[in-house]
Amino acid sequence: MSAATIAATFGILGALLLAMPALPGWGFGAFVISNVAWLLVSARRAQWALHVQQWVFLLCSLLGLWNWWLGPLLLG
Repeated sequence: MSAATIAATFGILGALLLAMPALPGWGFGAFVISNVAWLLVSARRAQWALHVQQWVFLLCSLLGLWNWWLGPLLLG
């Protein structure tokens, strides 16, 4: 399976999970996997605008993961 296929699949999964009120943390986790895969794809193809965009998306996904899942889990 190619990195682009993995990225697209986890992006779709992340969107579906994020739309479910009970599972937003898992959606952000799927987005992190998708973002990392798109970073690999964009670096291999030398698509630097996409690469920079994916770094921003990765940071937003990590922030969402923290706000919805890890922060409340760790901080109570």
